[in-house]
Amino acid sequence: MKKSLIIFITSSSFFLSYFSRIAWSIVSSYSSLKPNTIQDSLIYSLFFIGYVIVQIPAGLVSDQIKPSNIALISLIGLSITSFISGFSNSIFIEYIASFAMGLSAGWIYPVTIKILTLKFNDKERAVAIGYYSLAWPLSIVLAGLILPFISIRFGWRYSYYMISLLSFIFSLSYLFLDVKQGGNKAKFEIIKDKNVLIISLSGFLFFLAYWNITLYAYKYFLYIGINSYLSGLLYSLLALAGIPATIIAGYIIRNIGVKSSLVIFELLYGVLTLMLSIFFRPDLLALISSLMGFVRFIITPANSTAVSFIGKEKAGSVTGFANFFWQSSGIVSPLVSSTIILRINYYSLWLISGLMIIVSSLIYYMFLKI
Repeated sequence: MKKSLIIFITSSSFFLSYFSRIAWSIVSSYSSLKPNTIQDSLIYSLFFIGYVIVQIPAGLVSDQIKPSNIALISLIGLSITSFISGFSNSIFIEYIASFAMGLSAGWIYPVTIKILTLKFNDKERAVAIGYYSLAWPLSIVLAGLILPFISIRFGWRYSYYMISLLSFIFSLSYLFLDVKQGGNKAKFEIIKDKNVLIISLSGFLFFLAYWNITLYAYKYFLYIGINSYLSGLLYSLLALAGIPATIIAGYIIRNIGVKSSLVIFELLYGVLTLMLSIFFRPDLLALISSLMGFVRFIITPANSTAVSFIGKEKAGSVTGFANFFWQSSGIVSPLVSSTIILRINYYSLWLISGLMIIVSSLIYYMFLKI
């Protein structure tokens, strides 16, 4: 199979796992179940609990058996659980569906990074992962543009029905993807690698702040008086410039190095996050959001490239271990964010988040050795 098609299949799979994660942040505003802030937070957190639980097993298993088979099963699970989420008639069912959706989606990232590691050599991989990483900005852009439209025009449930159908269709593509079986014995020796620990723990800080932005930016724009469609556009801008960014990211990372990419672009992203609490005009927010989208999606492929280089033949295990910490932030973030919003205000949320990202950048600068 052509390498460009491999990138498309793996990237589309991750798009769906990520899109399903952020859908509720927009769809909940239109849900007939009318969730409050605490219920929203629990639904977010339950998804991430399920997602995080399977990270290390997903990485270990993808190093031992054929990763394409795991991807197929995961997408079928995502299809079923997305349908249940759309069909549910109570918040309690949403809790269950969100947890199960996380259990299904959580396998996809370690498995697809393992596939790319097997299919691309060291020189090709950074560029391949850059194209693969288009899944991140596209999922946010399309969420902001499509989900409000579907929810208003057809009803919020159809957003999840769409995810369900697409997940099933793309699961079938793995029947034709030729990937060798891993065959590596499962070991936990990876945790002895200092780089693995640094990228896991520093990444936790970054993603904790990032999820604050992803899950609450749309509601923040509504909060400061911007209408729903313009808020959706601003939300999309948080990732729109990430589309060209991810295309060139691999070349940037290859030229300046993984560590420099993480340090420089995380520092810039932290400063831009602080600016969300200072500027309120839609045109200025549009500029800030666009810059954040560009910078953020240099960081994304830099993270993925870092774990693939650190892991080498155990790339699946390292990805699963690191992503366990990265996505654990998604469990904590909704609870932290809602507490800050309710007890202080939205503006403090952006100040705290920006400082977290800057600290993450400094940790990489001082301790990461790649």
